[in-house]
Amino acid sequence: MWMKCLGKASLLLGLTALLLMGCEEDVAGPDPFQYPYSMWGVLNPFADTQFVRVFPIETSLEPGLPEPLDAQFVSTDLGTGTQHTWRDSVIVDTLGMVGHVFYAPFRPEWEHQYRVEITRGDGASSSAEVEIPKQTTLVLDAPDTTRGVILPASIQGDASNLLQSKADIYVRYIVGFTPPPFPQPIYEYYHHIIPYDDDLRRTADGWELSIDLERSYFPVLGEVSKNENFIVDEGITLLFVEFRVVVANEAWMPPGGVFDPNVLVQPGVLSNVENGFGFVGGGYRLARSWTLPFEVVEKTEFLPNR
Repeated sequence: MWMKCLGKASLLLGLTALLLMGCEEDVAGPDPFQYPYSMWGVLNPFADTQFVRVFPIETSLEPGLPEPLDAQFVSTDLGTGTQHTWRDSVIVDTLGMVGHVFYAPFRPEWEHQYRVEITRGDGASSSAEVEIPKQTTLVLDAPDTTRGVILPASIQGDASNLLQSKADIYVRYIVGFTPPPFPQPIYEYYHHIIPYDDDLRRTADGWELSIDLERSYFPVLGEVSKNENFIVDEGITLLFVEFRVVVANEAWMPPGGVFDPNVLVQPGVLSNVENGFGFVGGGYRLARSWTLPFEVVEKTEFLPNR
Protein backbone atom coordinates (compact mmCIF):
# COMPACT_ATOMS: atom_id res chain seq x y z
CA MET A 1 0.00 0.00 0.00
CA TRP A 2 2.77 2.44 0.90
CA MET A 3 4.39 1.84 -2.48
CA LYS A 4 1.20 3.12 -4.12
CA CYS A 5 1.34 6.22 -1.93
CA LEU A 6 5.00 6.68 -2.77
CA GLY A 7 4.18 6.78 -6.45
CA LYS A 8 1.65 9.54 -5.88
CA ALA A 9 3.74 11.58 -3.48
CA SER A 10 7.09 11.58 -5.26
CA LEU A 11 6.22 14.25 -7.80
CA LEU A 12 9.83 14.97 -8.74
CA LEU A 13 11.25 11.46 -8.90
CA GLY A 14 11.60 11.85 -12.66
CA LEU A 15 14.07 14.65 -12.05
CA THR A 16 15.94 12.94 -9.25
CA ALA A 17 16.27 9.84 -11.42
CA LEU A 18 18.38 11.92 -13.78
CA LEU A 19 20.69 12.74 -10.92
CA LEU A 20 21.14 9.07 -10.08
CA MET A 21 22.11 7.99 -13.59
CA GLY A 22 25.65 6.74 -13.86
CA CYS A 23 26.20 6.53 -10.11
CA GLU A 24 28.64 3.67 -10.61
CA GLU A 25 30.96 5.72 -12.82
CA ASP A 26 34.15 7.33 -11.59
CA VAL A 27 33.67 11.10 -11.66
CA ALA A 28 35.66 14.09 -10.52
CA GLY A 29 34.68 15.76 -7.27
CA PRO A 30 34.93 15.33 -3.51
CA ASP A 31 35.67 11.91 -2.06
CA PRO A 32 32.15 10.56 -1.45
CA PHE A 33 33.26 8.01 1.12
CA GLN A 34 33.90 10.69 3.75
CA TYR A 35 30.12 11.21 4.00
CA PRO A 36 27.55 8.87 5.60
CA TYR A 37 24.51 9.31 3.34
CA SER A 38 23.03 10.52 0.08
CA MET A 39 19.40 11.71 0.16
CA TRP A 40 16.85 12.37 -2.61
CA GLY A 41 13.27 13.51 -2.26
CA VAL A 42 10.65 16.23 -2.14
CA LEU A 43 8.57 17.74 0.65
CA ASN A 44 5.12 18.18 -0.86
CA PRO A 45 2.54 20.36 0.96
CA PHE A 46 -0.31 18.66 -0.93
CA ALA A 47 0.70 15.16 0.19
CA ASP A 48 -0.40 13.54 3.46
CA THR A 49 2.85 11.56 3.69
CA GLN A 50 6.41 12.62 2.85
CA PHE A 51 9.10 10.37 1.36
CA VAL A 52 12.89 10.62 1.05
CA ARG A 53 15.12 7.98 -0.53
CA VAL A 54 18.34 7.37 1.40
CA PHE A 55 21.53 5.70 0.16
CA PRO A 56 24.27 4.73 2.62
CA ILE A 57 27.59 5.77 1.07
CA GLU A 58 29.84 2.71 1.13
CA THR A 59 33.18 1.78 -0.40
CA SER A 60 31.79 -1.20 -2.33
CA LEU A 61 28.67 -1.93 -4.35
CA GLU A 62 26.80 -4.64 -2.48
CA PRO A 63 23.12 -5.63 -2.53
CA GLY A 64 22.78 -4.68 1.14
CA LEU A 65 20.82 -6.39 3.88
CA PRO A 66 17.00 -6.35 3.69
CA GLU A 67 16.60 -4.68 7.08
CA PRO A 68 16.18 -1.08 8.32
CA LEU A 69 19.25 1.12 8.58
CA ASP A 70 20.84 1.71 11.95
CA ALA A 71 19.87 5.37 11.73
CA GLN A 72 17.35 7.94 12.95
CA PHE A 73 15.65 10.27 10.47
CA VAL A 74 14.05 13.44 11.87
CA SER A 75 12.46 16.49 10.23
CA THR A 76 12.14 19.82 12.05
CA ASP A 77 10.02 22.84 11.20
CA LEU A 78 12.59 25.58 11.78
CA GLY A 79 9.86 28.14 12.46
CA THR A 80 7.74 26.26 14.98
CA GLY A 81 10.18 23.61 16.22
CA THR A 82 7.70 20.80 15.40
CA GLN A 83 9.49 17.52 14.76
CA HIS A 84 8.55 14.25 13.08
CA THR A 85 10.45 10.98 13.31
CA TRP A 86 10.48 9.11 10.00
CA ARG A 87 10.35 5.33 9.49
CA ASP A 88 12.50 3.28 7.15
CA SER A 89 10.74 1.24 4.46
CA VAL A 90 13.02 -1.41 3.01
CA ILE A 91 12.52 -2.23 -0.66
CA VAL A 92 14.20 -4.98 -2.67
CA ASP A 93 14.23 -4.77 -6.47
CA THR A 94 14.19 -7.64 -8.95
CA LEU A 95 17.99 -7.78 -8.93
CA GLY A 96 18.09 -8.17 -5.17
CA MET A 97 19.38 -4.65 -4.53
CA VAL A 98 18.13 -3.18 -1.26
CA GLY A 99 16.85 0.38 -1.00
CA HIS A 100 15.63 2.57 1.84
CA VAL A 101 12.71 5.01 1.64
CA PHE A 102 12.08 6.96 4.83
CA TYR A 103 8.55 8.32 5.31
CA ALA A 104 6.48 10.32 7.79
CA PRO A 105 2.73 11.14 7.81
CA PHE A 106 2.47 14.95 7.85
CA ARG A 107 1.91 17.91 5.54
CA PRO A 108 4.56 20.63 5.38
CA GLU A 109 3.28 24.16 5.95
CA TRP A 110 3.31 26.64 3.09
CA GLU A 111 6.41 28.89 3.06
CA HIS A 112 7.91 27.15 6.10
CA GLN A 113 11.51 25.99 6.21
CA TYR A 114 12.39 22.45 7.28
CA ARG A 115 15.53 20.60 8.20
CA VAL A 116 15.70 16.88 7.45
CA GLU A 117 18.52 14.96 9.11
CA ILE A 118 19.54 11.34 9.21
CA THR A 119 21.95 10.24 11.94
CA ARG A 120 23.84 6.99 11.85
CA GLY A 121 24.29 4.83 14.94
CA ASP A 122 27.85 6.13 15.40
CA GLY A 123 26.63 9.76 15.40
CA ALA A 124 27.60 10.72 11.82
CA SER A 125 24.80 12.59 10.06
CA SER A 126 23.70 14.10 6.76
CA SER A 127 21.09 16.86 6.54
CA ALA A 128 19.35 19.30 4.22
CA GLU A 129 17.29 22.46 4.69
CA VAL A 130 14.17 22.75 2.54
CA GLU A 131 11.92 25.75 1.92
CA ILE A 132 8.30 25.07 0.97
CA PRO A 133 7.10 27.34 -1.86
CA LYS A 134 3.99 29.51 -1.73
CA GLN A 135 0.59 28.13 -2.63
CA THR A 136 -0.60 28.83 -6.18
CA THR A 137 -3.61 27.97 -8.32
CA LEU A 138 -3.80 26.62 -11.86
CA VAL A 139 -6.66 28.19 -13.85
CA LEU A 140 -7.83 27.01 -17.27
CA ASP A 141 -9.72 29.60 -19.28
CA ALA A 142 -12.33 29.00 -21.99
CA PRO A 143 -10.93 28.14 -25.44
CA ASP A 144 -10.28 31.08 -27.76
CA THR A 145 -11.53 30.20 -31.25
CA THR A 146 -11.00 33.61 -32.85
CA ARG A 147 -7.54 32.62 -34.10
CA GLY A 148 -7.60 28.86 -34.51
CA VAL A 149 -8.11 27.03 -31.23
CA ILE A 150 -6.08 28.44 -28.36
CA LEU A 151 -6.29 27.01 -24.83
CA PRO A 152 -5.24 29.68 -22.30
CA ALA A 153 -3.98 28.74 -18.83
CA SER A 154 -2.48 30.66 -15.92
CA ILE A 155 -0.68 29.93 -12.67
CA GLN A 156 -2.00 32.46 -10.20
CA GLY A 157 0.20 33.37 -7.25
CA ASP A 158 3.87 34.00 -6.56
CA ALA A 159 5.51 30.92 -8.09
CA SER A 160 9.20 31.79 -8.30
CA ASN A 161 10.33 28.51 -9.88
CA LEU A 162 8.32 26.40 -12.34
CA LEU A 163 9.56 23.05 -13.70
CA GLN A 164 8.34 20.43 -16.16
CA SER A 165 5.57 22.57 -17.69
CA LYS A 166 3.85 20.27 -20.18
CA ALA A 167 0.67 19.85 -22.18
CA ASP A 168 -0.56 16.31 -22.74
CA ILE A 169 -2.79 15.70 -25.77
CA TYR A 170 -4.82 12.51 -25.15
CA VAL A 171 -6.25 10.83 -28.25
CA ARG A 172 -7.55 7.53 -29.55
CA TYR A 173 -7.46 6.04 -33.03
CA ILE A 174 -8.79 2.98 -34.81
CA VAL A 175 -6.49 0.06 -35.65
CA GLY A 176 -9.14 -2.40 -36.85
CA PHE A 177 -12.67 -3.78 -36.47
CA THR A 178 -14.21 -6.82 -34.84
CA PRO A 179 -15.57 -9.49 -37.23
CA PRO A 180 -19.06 -9.25 -38.81
CA PRO A 181 -21.99 -9.35 -38.43
CA PHE A 182 -21.60 -6.59 -35.86
CA PRO A 183 -18.19 -5.01 -36.49
CA GLN A 184 -17.02 -2.63 -33.81
CA PRO A 185 -13.94 -0.39 -33.94
CA ILE A 186 -10.82 -1.50 -32.11
CA TYR A 187 -9.11 1.48 -30.48
CA GLU A 188 -5.62 2.25 -29.31
CA TYR A 189 -4.76 5.24 -27.13
CA TYR A 190 -1.88 7.67 -27.19
CA HIS A 191 -0.89 10.91 -25.50
CA HIS A 192 1.51 13.44 -26.94
CA ILE A 193 3.63 15.57 -24.61
CA ILE A 194 4.46 19.16 -25.53
CA PRO A 195 6.99 20.97 -23.26
CA TYR A 196 6.12 24.53 -22.29
CA ASP A 197 8.97 25.61 -20.01
CA ASP A 198 10.15 28.14 -22.60
CA ASP A 199 6.66 29.47 -23.36
CA LEU A 200 5.53 30.59 -19.91
CA ARG A 201 5.01 34.34 -19.62
CA ARG A 202 5.36 36.24 -16.36
CA THR A 203 2.45 38.51 -15.44
CA ALA A 204 1.56 40.76 -12.53
CA ASP A 205 -0.55 37.93 -11.04
CA GLY A 206 1.72 34.97 -11.81
CA TRP A 207 2.32 33.13 -15.09
CA GLU A 208 0.33 32.41 -18.24
CA LEU A 209 0.63 30.34 -21.41
CA SER A 210 -1.36 29.44 -24.52
CA ILE A 211 -1.67 25.99 -26.08
CA ASP A 212 -2.27 26.05 -29.83
CA LEU A 213 -4.46 22.97 -30.25
CA GLU A 214 -4.75 23.24 -34.02
CA ARG A 215 -0.97 23.22 -34.51
CA SER A 216 -0.57 20.22 -32.19
CA TYR A 217 -2.43 17.91 -34.59
CA PHE A 218 0.42 17.21 -37.00
CA PRO A 219 2.97 16.21 -34.31
CA VAL A 220 0.33 13.82 -32.93
CA LEU A 221 -0.38 12.48 -36.42
CA GLY A 222 3.33 11.88 -36.98
CA GLU A 223 3.62 9.78 -33.84
CA VAL A 224 0.36 7.86 -34.33
CA SER A 225 1.32 7.09 -37.95
CA LYS A 226 4.28 5.07 -36.67
CA ASN A 227 1.72 2.42 -35.75
CA GLU A 228 1.39 0.40 -38.96
CA ASN A 229 -2.14 -0.65 -37.94
CA PHE A 230 -3.41 2.92 -37.74
CA ILE A 231 -6.31 3.42 -40.18
CA VAL A 232 -5.60 6.94 -41.44
CA ASP A 233 -9.01 7.42 -43.06
CA GLU A 234 -10.72 6.98 -39.68
CA GLY A 235 -8.88 9.97 -38.21
CA ILE A 236 -7.72 10.76 -34.67
CA THR A 237 -10.23 11.47 -31.90
CA LEU A 238 -9.33 14.04 -29.26
CA LEU A 239 -10.26 12.89 -25.75
CA PHE A 240 -8.93 15.71 -23.57
CA VAL A 241 -5.98 18.03 -23.03
CA GLU A 242 -4.14 18.26 -19.72
CA PHE A 243 -1.68 20.90 -18.56
CA ARG A 244 0.68 20.11 -15.69
CA VAL A 245 3.50 21.96 -14.00
CA VAL A 246 5.70 21.56 -10.92
CA VAL A 247 5.94 24.51 -8.54
CA ALA A 248 9.32 24.22 -6.82
CA ASN A 249 11.43 26.13 -4.34
CA GLU A 250 14.21 28.31 -5.71
CA ALA A 251 16.94 25.88 -4.65
CA TRP A 252 15.77 23.40 -7.28
CA MET A 253 17.69 24.97 -10.15
CA PRO A 254 20.26 23.03 -12.20
CA PRO A 255 23.32 24.71 -13.72
CA GLY A 256 22.18 26.87 -16.62
CA GLY A 257 18.56 25.92 -15.91
CA VAL A 258 18.95 22.63 -17.82
CA PHE A 259 18.50 19.14 -16.34
CA ASP A 260 21.41 17.56 -18.20
CA PRO A 261 22.15 14.07 -16.79
CA ASN A 262 25.75 14.28 -18.02
CA VAL A 263 26.24 17.32 -15.78
CA LEU A 264 24.02 16.36 -12.85
CA VAL A 265 25.76 13.01 -12.39
CA GLN A 266 28.77 14.87 -10.99
CA PRO A 267 28.64 14.74 -7.16
CA GLY A 268 27.73 18.07 -5.63
CA VAL A 269 26.67 19.80 -8.88
CA LEU A 270 23.07 20.04 -7.64
CA SER A 271 23.07 19.25 -3.96
CA ASN A 272 21.74 20.84 -0.79
CA VAL A 273 22.78 17.99 1.51
CA GLU A 274 25.29 18.90 4.20
CA ASN A 275 27.89 16.24 4.96
CA GLY A 276 26.52 14.13 2.14
CA PHE A 277 25.23 14.19 -1.42
CA GLY A 278 21.82 14.48 -3.02
CA PHE A 279 18.94 16.89 -3.12
CA VAL A 280 15.80 17.31 -1.03
CA GLY A 281 13.52 19.92 -2.56
CA GLY A 282 10.20 21.53 -1.74
CA GLY A 283 7.46 21.52 -4.32
CA TYR A 284 4.16 20.26 -5.65
CA ARG A 285 2.43 19.46 -8.93
CA LEU A 286 -0.50 21.34 -10.42
CA ALA A 287 -2.56 19.64 -13.13
CA ARG A 288 -5.92 20.32 -14.76
CA SER A 289 -7.56 19.26 -18.01
CA TRP A 290 -9.91 20.57 -20.69
CA THR A 291 -12.64 18.31 -22.05
CA LEU A 292 -13.56 20.36 -25.10
CA PRO A 293 -16.99 20.86 -26.68
CA PHE A 294 -17.77 19.25 -30.02
CA GLU A 295 -17.91 22.58 -31.83
CA VAL A 296 -14.45 23.60 -30.57
CA VAL A 297 -12.71 20.39 -31.64
CA GLU A 298 -14.40 20.62 -35.04
CA LYS A 299 -12.28 23.69 -35.77
CA THR A 300 -9.16 21.51 -35.72
CA GLU A 301 -8.04 18.42 -37.64
CA PHE A 302 -8.94 16.25 -34.64
CA LEU A 303 -12.24 14.39 -34.49
CA PRO A 304 -14.52 15.30 -31.56
CA ASN A 305 -15.11 12.64 -28.92
CA ARG A 306 -18.56 11.17 -29.47
